[in-house]
Order: sequence, then C-alpha cells, then structure tokens
Amino acid sequence: MTLTRMPRTDRSVQLAPGLLVLLGTASFALVLTFLHSASGWVAPAILALMLTIGVHPVRAWLARLGAPEWVRFLVPLLVILVFLAAMGLALAVSISELISLLPQYSSRFTEIVNNVNRLLARADIDTSRIAAQVGELNPANLVPFLQTALNGVVSLSSTGVLLVTLLVAMCLDATALGHQLTALESDKPDLVRALRGVVRDTYSYLKVSTIFGFIMAALDVIALYILDIPLPLLWGLLAFIANYIPTFGFLLALIPPTLLALLIDSPGKAIAVLITYIVINFITQSLLLPKFLGGAVGLSVTLTMLSLILWTSTLGALGALLAVPLTLMVRALLLETDPDKAWAGRLLTGAPPRPE
Repeated sequence: MTLTRMPRTDRSVQLAPGLLVLLGTASFALVLTFLHSASGWVAPAILALMLTIGVHPVRAWLARLGAPEWVRFLVPLLVILVFLAAMGLALAVSISELISLLPQYSSRFTEIVNNVNRLLARADIDTSRIAAQVGELNPANLVPFLQTALNGVVSLSSTGVLLVTLLVAMCLDATALGHQLTALESDKPDLVRALRGVVRDTYSYLKVSTIFGFIMAALDVIALYILDIPLPLLWGLLAFIANYIPTFGFLLALIPPTLLALLIDSPGKAIAVLITYIVINFITQSLLLPKFLGGAVGLSVTLTMLSLILWTSTLGALGALLAVPLTLMVRALLLETDPDKAWAGRLLTGAPPRPE
C-alpha cells in the first residue's frame, strides 16, 4: 500500500486593509505609551542620536584625511560637548541677568494692570477675577521659577550624565555602524537605503535649521540692540533654540521681548518689537527657509504640526525640539523600507521617498 503525500496548503491569511490600519494604530499607541513612561531616558537618547548625526560630516571629513579611529571618535565628541557647554553657559548667564532685572519692573507691571482694569471697568466689565489671575504674572513672582531653571542648567543632573554617556557610546559606534551597513547592503538594500536616508534627511534638517536659526537670531539681536531692549543676547538665544520648534517656536521667541518692551517703555515700543520679529521671521522662515528645508525634508505642513503635538505630548519639551527628526525616522523605518508602501509616503508628505 502506497501512501501519498497531501499537497501543502498555504495557511497565510490576508487581513483586510481596514483591520491592518487598526492593528497598526493600536501598536503605535502602545509604543507611544511606553515612550511616554520612559521619556526620562528615551528623550536624552534620541537627542544624543540627533547630535551624533549632526556631526557626521566632521567624522566623514576626518576619514577622508585618513585620520585614525580614535581621532574620528574624539573630535566629533568634543565638537558636541563644546557646543552643549557653550549653549548651557550662555543660557545660565542670561537667566541670572534676567533674575536680577525682573524685580525692577514690578511696579511698572502693576501700573499697567491697573490702567487696563480701569479701562475695562468703564466698559462695565467685571475685572476682579481677571485681575487676580493676571497679578500672578508679576515679574517678581517669576524669579523663583527662573532660579529653579538656573539651578537645573548649572548643576550636572542625572539627565546630563546620561546624555554625555550616550554621546560617548554613539560616537564610538558610529564608524563601525557605517561598515556594518555597507556589509548588509547586498542582503537588505531597502533597509540600508532607508537608514542612510534617515541620516541624510536628519543632517539636512539640522544643518538648514541651524544656519537659518543663527541668521534669524543674529538679526533679532541687532534689532533689539537698536530698540534698546534689555538682554538682547538672551532673546537671540531663545530665538535660536525655538527655531527648531515648528510654527509655535516663533511665538515662544516673540512673547518675552515684546512683554519686556511693554514693561520698560510703552505700547509703541512693544509694537515695534512685534513688527520687527514678524518681518524677520517672514523673510527667513517664510521666504528663504522653505526653499532649502522643503527639499531637504519633504514633510507636509499638516504632518509637521501633528508631529509637533504628538512628540511634545509623548516626550515633553525635548519632543518639541526633536519632532521633525523623529518623524523623519518613523517615516523611513515604516515606509521607505518597503517599496510597496511608497504610496503612503506620497500621501503623508506630498512627495515620494527620495532614492539613494
């Protein structure tokens, strides 16, 4: 008696597109929940990764010069640490000056609030509750919060130690990772292309944003010097940092110097600061920056806004700064690793993923 082998059947099940979207959304929500709960170390880790990518050209330049591996590790690491130290020192000095300056304008703030209350009272508007809430914004009341921020900048917290440790590790692994990607390219070409695209697009975003942020900050400082606004370097530094936050960064940089101009002088000077910032922002961000950043990143305005909301709610303040690079990373890993998902890249970003 002969036994015949039954033909093997394909047991794979094709899920409906709607169910795939639902499962993908649920999985992404679980990942975001984990990232939110672990944001204390996830956010510094992502920041360390972005900074390591940002100094990639330095590492590549040293490699072209034939520098030994320890030089290609040490020089980019020192560039990052010097940059972070300079930013921290400038921020600490500026905050300390602001702490000594704010109490001088407490009486002026009270005078402005009283004048506004009188105008509203003439219009039969009850200002009792509004006055109580606005009174909490007295410049003298902001000093304790600024002092806490200053202590956080000056002291080397556990987050700072973690960031430096991760930077050392990532700078050590950067060169070896490049060799590993080259060896993997023949087996996983789509994955390697996507990972290299992350590095390319992230570096392009950081480079263009840094250059234009510096230009905008320099113009703001010059304008504030001309308008005789105190602490122009602090507001320029704030404009530089806020430049990495899409859309809302401009408002974050605009409000403090405008309010300070109102306190030290008059509504006319505050309006002058407001108009100056709007003009500078329009020229740099609306006319010049999209010509460079749009081609380098390829994210739609809607996706950029959604990514800002998503990553800020997940990772906090660092999430706002890293919103665009994180979205580039997610787009590359989820879409560009699979050529069949190219349509999703066009749908979300308005442009197909760029080839290597």
